Amino acid sequence: MRIKTAFPFLLLLCINLSCKKPYVPPAVTAITNYLVVEGLINTGSDSTVINISRTVKLNNNTKPELHAQVVVQSDNNASYPLTEIGSGKYASSLNLDNTKKYRLHILTANGTEYASDYEASVNTPDIDSIPYTVTSTGIQFYVNTHDPTNNTRYYRWSFVETWSYISFYYSIYEFLNEKIIYRPASDLVFTCYKTKPSQQVLIGSSAKLTQDIIAMQPVNFVAAASGKISFGYSFLLNQYGLTKAAYEYWDNLKKNTESLGSIFDAQPSTATGNIHCITHSEIPVLGYISVSTVKSHRIFIDHHNIALNTPYYVPPLDSVVCKPDTIFFGSKDYDQRLKNIFAKNDYIPITVDALKGVIYASKECVDCRFKLPFGTNVKPIFWK
Repeated sequence: MRIKTAFPFLLLLCINLSCKKPYVPPAVTAITNYLVVEGLINTGSDSTVINISRTVKLNNNTKPELHAQVVVQSDNNASYPLTEIGSGKYASSLNLDNTKKYRLHILTANGTEYASDYEASVNTPDIDSIPYTVTSTGIQFYVNTHDPTNNTRYYRWSFVETWSYISFYYSIYEFLNEKIIYRPASDLVFTCYKTKPSQQVLIGSSAKLTQDIIAMQPVNFVAAASGKISFGYSFLLNQYGLTKAAYEYWDNLKKNTESLGSIFDAQPSTATGNIHCITHSEIPVLGYISVSTVKSHRIFIDHHNIALNTPYYVPPLDSVVCKPDTIFFGSKDYDQRLKNIFAKNDYIPITVDALKGVIYASKECVDCRFKLPFGTNVKPIFWK
């Protein structure tokens, strides 16, 4: 009798569960595939680098645009082709005449044609200085600049930070050809270097001032807890002069990406750039191509010269996680254990104790290249 009573309930439960389907928001499933163009036409001595990609679904990675024909064109009909260097990047050293106007022309592999508006070159003034203040939680970087001709008024900055970090153990050994040998001095893996470009939109303007001066403009904060300033930190700042239209584009983009989150924030709006699809005018294109010179300045922070408590090792792989083990000399299976343990490169010898044997640990505790943030053991040429 109980089975007969429970049967209808179980049947309804099964039907209800079978009708449930996962909900995927329209923004995730929508296929946009719009072109995204990033970079600027550099009229100085440095290279012009343009990054071209496609918008994709929110649950996918970005998609680089490959095999496109990318050309810088001047208003006197001169053309300067860019070379594809991989991953959607196109670059070349052009040495352009900064008295001319320029635009970017793109012909994709599927025959679609795009072009930016012709823009006059902005002569970017030098960076005067990059001061910084040390607080109890980190270092705040600023930028000072000015244009004595009062012509620039609108600025944008980007930066590249490089920092040094260390592995948990220091080793001068490696396992090669079934032997423990000394590691070459050029291939030591205790100290690594990580380079990372900025992601945020950094802009400033002196349009409301009588003089074209930017003073103590914040550009980056480095938290002490990040470990970036524990063993030396390099800060390379790039400065770009903008037109008013370009500044408004970046200002709108900054508001859309950084100032949203509550009902009191500004509502999102379309960041309309200066790039258009010629083949199909109704197709939107994302990005803004400016024309300017670029000024750069690098400073180096020596961790010995700042009054700041920084972590010695980040992330905290401690002595428990990085507990070493030993292959003892004289054991019957010494040779076999040596081969088995180091065969897959999951472990690295730390040292050889003449009285005990070969002491080893996992590679993420010995080789800094396999430890977050996964840098390189090749010292940058600019490193002090």
